Amino acid sequence: MSLAFYSPYFGWLAWISLVRPLMILSKLRGRALFNAGYFYGFFFNLFTIYWVALVSPPGMITAVLILGCYYAIVLYLFGRLCQIRPWLGAALVPFLWTGMEHFRTLSQFAFPWSDLGYTQSYYLYILQFVSVTSVHGLSFLIVLVNVLLWQVLRLEVPPERRLTAFLSSVGIIVVLLAYGWVVFPPYPEKGDIDITILQGSVPLNVKWARGNERYSLDLYDSLCQANVDSSTKLVIWPETSVPCYLSHNFACQTAIGQIVRKSGTYHLVGALGATIHGDGYRYFNSCYQISPKGKIEARYDKRNLVPFAEHVPYQDYLPFLDPTFIRRYLTFIDRYDVQWWSDFHPGDSDVIFETPDFRYACLICFETAFPEFVRTLIRKGSDFIVGITNDTWFGRSVGIYMHARMFVTRAVENRCWFARAANSGLSYIVDGYGRIWGELPLYQVAALKGKVGKLNGYSFFTKYGDVIGRLSLLITTICAGIFLVRWLLAKFTSH
Repeated sequence: MSLAFYSPYFGWLAWISLVRPLMILSKLRGRALFNAGYFYGFFFNLFTIYWVALVSPPGMITAVLILGCYYAIVLYLFGRLCQIRPWLGAALVPFLWTGMEHFRTLSQFAFPWSDLGYTQSYYLYILQFVSVTSVHGLSFLIVLVNVLLWQVLRLEVPPERRLTAFLSSVGIIVVLLAYGWVVFPPYPEKGDIDITILQGSVPLNVKWARGNERYSLDLYDSLCQANVDSSTKLVIWPETSVPCYLSHNFACQTAIGQIVRKSGTYHLVGALGATIHGDGYRYFNSCYQISPKGKIEARYDKRNLVPFAEHVPYQDYLPFLDPTFIRRYLTFIDRYDVQWWSDFHPGDSDVIFETPDFRYACLICFETAFPEFVRTLIRKGSDFIVGITNDTWFGRSVGIYMHARMFVTRAVENRCWFARAANSGLSYIVDGYGRIWGELPLYQVAALKGKVGKLNGYSFFTKYGDVIGRLSLLITTICAGIFLVRWLLAKFTSH
């Protein structure tokens, strides 16, 4: 199942990857069932998000340990349902799995990176279905096909039912392909808003070297001068492309203002931000819209932070997880220069940037992974969506490609143009059907000039949201509640 995320050549594995695990788990009982479910979830996440260790080794370990619990609980519920009636477990496991995926988007512990639907993001005909159901609807169908194929292999099932299950699984995939073929326009419309995406590919040790802000500014200045002309309506810089607290650093504000004034157009600049809080500061991962006159017009602070990498979930309520507190006792962190999590705080409001010609919202890095969050930004009036990120942390690992395909999936879900600026790639423009219009290769220092179009209508998903995800979460909660009540009654009556 991990391999299904790695490249377009392995995406088909998702449709068969759960067959054997479901077969095994349906026969286990008690602690063995929970342990096997956790074992599966732990190693699936380890193989899928191992690259988080390149950002924060402790963060990766913590994330894998926690994420394994989600799968353990869901697969435990599946096994318990199978003990009641095998058909009950088979019928409900697509809802349990999808409910788990939807739940992972709802708290600060969220890490919805490995939703099964993303494995199909390279197959554009199949991907079109997410405009109706979101990525979670596609996950639902993938699990359903796995369940049907599991039935095909169950020798105790009558042959006619096994044949029906096989034909049904094939039929689901055929219907998905047919739907994609019908809705996919053969003659794509081009965008009409000229934008320029900058990709500086600045190495991390160069970007964050003390006193080295000028290097990045000079690089992006040269890219602007060589690639921005009078037709450009917006220039997009990557996440933290300006390595300073632009909210308070007057020298950086002045330097960027000069760069922007020379170009004569709007710029969206990724940088750090800070606000005074009590006796100190709170720090943010931010982006700023700079007017053609070189003035900061608006700022957005990233709302969805990477847990155990950019911040500690609920750190304000759990002081023992504060980095200062931890360093007091875990002295090896400073002694051996261990890369720990950052101390960013999440922003508290959505921002729609406005220019005389269009309105847009910005997703900063990890925020690409939240379907309902992106949908909300579009319903608040965005004509298109900009994404900025700094995937340089991930080297050349699969994490870069997984992140990039999420962005494509969000575009298809909402039938909306998206533009992505990544410090070291992949930077590209994608339309509402997942077609990429120009792309910059990894680690190339370059600019991409292209066009985006304005949103011309809401998709079913944009109108009504993640219906299948919410329904699945409701069913999952009911199942978990029933088993919890039964367990409590058993404990109470036994005394």
